[in-house]
Amino acid sequence: MTLAHPTLPIPPTAPTPPPTVPAPRDRTARPLQARTRVAISPPAVAVPEHVITQKEIMGALGELFADVPHLERGLALMRSTTVETRNMVAGLEETLSAQPFGVRNARYLREATRLGATAAEEALRRAGVAAAEVDYLVFVSCTGYALPGPDAYIAQEIGCRPTVRRTPIQQMGCAAGVSGLAEAFHFLQAYPEATALVIAVELSSLSFQPDERTLSDFISNGIFGDGAAAAVLRRATDSATGFQIQAARQHLLPDSHSVIAGSTTERGFHFRTDPRVRTTVPLVIPAIESFLAELGWEPDSARFCVSHTGGPLIMDGVEQGLGLAPGSLRHSRESMARLGNTSSVSIFDVLRRHHDEGAPRHGDPGLILAFGPGFTTEVMAGTWNAAPPGEGRA
Repeated sequence: MTLAHPTLPIPPTAPTPPPTVPAPRDRTARPLQARTRVAISPPAVAVPEHVITQKEIMGALGELFADVPHLERGLALMRSTTVETRNMVAGLEETLSAQPFGVRNARYLREATRLGATAAEEALRRAGVAAAEVDYLVFVSCTGYALPGPDAYIAQEIGCRPTVRRTPIQQMGCAAGVSGLAEAFHFLQAYPEATALVIAVELSSLSFQPDERTLSDFISNGIFGDGAAAAVLRRATDSATGFQIQAARQHLLPDSHSVIAGSTTERGFHFRTDPRVRTTVPLVIPAIESFLAELGWEPDSARFCVSHTGGPLIMDGVEQGLGLAPGSLRHSRESMARLGNTSSVSIFDVLRRHHDEGAPRHGDPGLILAFGPGFTTEVMAGTWNAAPPGEGRA
């Protein structure tokens, strides 16, 4: 017996909706503006004991490279750098001698720990902070390699507590000083009651290779110096003297990897300078202006600029591109003359000179700026806070 089932009405088939296409992603970067104002305490700079004049270096290289056809042109390039003296971890004869990579890299770890700890302790003293109060330690360097890195040795040397969080940054070159400051700035947005310490160490002299004799090598031999620096970053107060960060931006210029670059071989690290760097700086000025526009600044709003030293033509490009008043980068040029280009350390020395040798006026808007491999631009916007009348530096 077959049971009959009632026929149920079939509802009309609803039309299949078209697939939802997500709106195009807005890839325009938004600057991270400070919910918490972050102050950079007066930096400390530590340099090794050997002071070498440019004249001494040129004389020694003149003898070492006597058979090089382009010797005179190379020495002329060194002369044009405006560098007068530099500090190095070894005397000139030892610096220019052929040494195995392992020997030089072992010295890097020793000297980076020593100089980095010296700079860190002085920076903490200037900020009135004990090492055990540091919550976040950022270490930057590109002139040596160690595992663990110098940051682990420095943290124990100066007395940081075991739970301090450490972040080493290694491959950002001259831009790394600002990279480290930006990293600390971002950390303090999440943990506004924390204390951050940024340390930079560069020992470029340990990368000298006697067999490298191109014009690029003459320029490198003519500008780079050794040194270390450190600064404390904390929530800003009205009495905290110095640069107070409002926002930070990193920019990577497309198809420009070879403009600032280096290589590593069995002989060690070898930095290559490229004449295109002087024409690349103007290409990133629009990106800096766009960053400032997003903050509501006019292109010429900056009243001062704490700029990485780079070289005379790079500093000229920054002054002209940003419409800065002539002489605005005098502290950068003075740092270049006295210490050479100390890579990531230089931004701290230039900022130190703003504190010690003629600070901006209270409330002046300004920039911290550096360029590095990639071609990477690191820029921070903020204002200068002067100590209230009758009060000294922190």
